[in-house]
Amino acid sequence: MNIQEILENYNSLKARITIIQSEIQELENEVLDVKSTKTDGMPKSKGLTDSNVENYIIERETKIERKKREVEQTKTKLRIVEDLVNTLKKYNQEVIKMRFYEMTSIEEIATKKNRGYAAIQKTIDRSIRFMEKEYNKNKMS
Repeated sequence: MNIQEILENYNSLKARITIIQSEIQELENEVLDVKSTKTDGMPKSKGLTDSNVENYIIERETKIERKKREVEQTKTKLRIVEDLVNTLKKYNQEVIKMRFYEMTSIEEIATKKNRGYAAIQKTIDRSIRFMEKEYNKNKMS
C-alpha cells in the first residue's frame, strides 16, 4: 500500500465513498422497484419478461456487491492510514493533517507553524517514511 498516494488522495477517496454509497442506494431502489413490480401481478416494468427481470435483478445485485466491496476496501485503506498518522508525534500529526486532510499548502503550514518551507517538507517526508516503515513492520508480523 502506498501511504503517500492515499494521503494525497485522502479527500478524493472520502468523496468517492460517498458517491459509491449513493450509487448503491440507487441500485438497491431499482432492484426493489423491479421486485415489487414482478410480484404484484402488474405488468412488468420496461416490458421485461420473468427471465429478463431475474437477470436484471441478478446483474444489479452483483453490481451492488462489487460496489460494497470497493467501499469497504477504501474505508480499510483510509482507516489504516488514519491509524498510522495517529502513531506520529503530535507536531508531525498536525502537519500531516493540515497538509493532506485540510489540503493546506506547505507555505501556509510553514507560516502557521513559524517554520521554513524546507522544514515542513522534511517533516512531511520523514513522517511518510516513518508510517511506511510502521505499516511494513506490522504487515510482516
